Amino acid sequence: MSEHYEVLARKYRPHNFKELVGQTHTIRTLVNALDNNNLHHGFLFTGTRGVGKTTIARIFAKSVNCEEGVSSNPCGKCPTCIEIDKGQSVDLIELDAASHTGVDHMREILDNAQYTPTKNLYKIYLIDEVHMLSKSSFNALLKTLEEPPSHIKFLLATTDPKKLPITILSRCLQFNLNKLSHDEILNHLKFIMNEEKLKFDDNALSKIAELGNGSMRDALSLLDQSISFGNGSVIEKDLKEMLGLVNHDEITNLVSLVCERNAEKILLFIKELAHKGENLSNVLKDLTSLFHKISTAQIINDQKQTSPEILDLANRFTAQDLQLYYQIAINGQRDINLSPSEQIGLEMTLLRMITFHPNFKEGEKKTLNPSPTKTLKKNPSTGSPVDTSTPSKELNDISNKKVKHLDIKTQEEWEEIITNLDFNGAAKMLVKNTVFKSLIKQNLTLTLSEEFINLHTTKTEESIKNALHKLYPALEIMIEPGETNGSSLSQKEAINNEQIQKQTESQFLSDDGLKELQEVFKSQVDLKSIKSIKESDNV
Repeated sequence: MSEHYEVLARKYRPHNFKELVGQTHTIRTLVNALDNNNLHHGFLFTGTRGVGKTTIARIFAKSVNCEEGVSSNPCGKCPTCIEIDKGQSVDLIELDAASHTGVDHMREILDNAQYTPTKNLYKIYLIDEVHMLSKSSFNALLKTLEEPPSHIKFLLATTDPKKLPITILSRCLQFNLNKLSHDEILNHLKFIMNEEKLKFDDNALSKIAELGNGSMRDALSLLDQSISFGNGSVIEKDLKEMLGLVNHDEITNLVSLVCERNAEKILLFIKELAHKGENLSNVLKDLTSLFHKISTAQIINDQKQTSPEILDLANRFTAQDLQLYYQIAINGQRDINLSPSEQIGLEMTLLRMITFHPNFKEGEKKTLNPSPTKTLKKNPSTGSPVDTSTPSKELNDISNKKVKHLDIKTQEEWEEIITNLDFNGAAKMLVKNTVFKSLIKQNLTLTLSEEFINLHTTKTEESIKNALHKLYPALEIMIEPGETNGSSLSQKEAINNEQIQKQTESQFLSDDGLKELQEVFKSQVDLKSIKSIKESDNV
């Protein structure tokens, strides 16, 4: 029978500070404190998942209780070190606060804190996800943290330090653990693969390191999955198949099409990707990442460290174009889940890149409007037909005469604009909840209450801009959160409707016939059923 398999995250968990990856600032502080035996009673380790919070705490526990003495380099061979590594030490009390939030459990543990360690120098309390403790549990912990016995050390770990009471924070040394860099994760993954004597390629491990997003545990879990999928090997082809990733060459080709602003080829390309079953959300993420790499290559200009294809693309784009495309791609990632489908969301994002390009000319726009119908009238003098249709140039001239600049200074003037222009759906709700702030050189700034901030999306803002640009094409709009204090059109309408409702209820309840009915049938009127009658607008 084969030996029980141990996952990579556990098998290669560091046993001393030298084996730790990253977190040099934290390690330096702890090493100096241990070597000088200058130890605080409470330590708080914060940071995202998988960056080493619990691991550092366990190494610290070994360092202070190693039978060879307190030092930053525990032997790892004595019974105490072995017991801590196996999680069997009676003087290391590990508590998962997420499943032990109750105050009774916390009091039971702390009541035992007064007793000396069973066999070691210190009794250590390691509380993971400490932010999950209840308020009562924090109060119970606070007293012990404030006046701890000399044989007690508290090691607290959390992913959300903002939820901790300030009284707890002030009594601990706080260490903020950073996300691990791409290179730190990649080098460790290579080390593990070499130790395991498994086949791999650099591109696959680099992608895993990227997907780890700063978390070593996440990266190792993904590496475990990749090894199983590839039957003992980790290669790029298998990784892409397992995760539904898009080939890098395809992303590069797509960027080239964006550079050429060839809409037809872009749509055909996306259709082919969708047909192959590619994850189109990942396509957009990879596209965003590639724009970043190209922009970085333009600034750094390191030909040795940059691939030829990136250098080629860097020479084809302007810095302004890349910033525009990157921002559109970022917004597209946010909006893709709101689209009818991923394919539509990706297509519209890429078409937006082309349309919003500064060099996009009016001549490139395709109109679906039919040509003006010629109306033939007879000339009264000759009897011959006369063409009365308006030439397109004359139409443009007429249209140009309507172009004007917005000139408003008050909220009342802004409300008049809102009322007269054609806003629809969510855009109408959004604009009615804005308050005029300023208008400087056709830069209009509006204030939107925080409670309606969910209405502010790329789609609604574009709809508002389109409606305003019909009359004020030079107008630029910025919507910022802030207090409206009942000044918006929507708030005024709500107040007015409330007043009308109260007046209607008062008139209805004062009716003599209604009073008689109430008296006869001993009944009460449901006020919610009373509605005012409004005349409908004829459009």
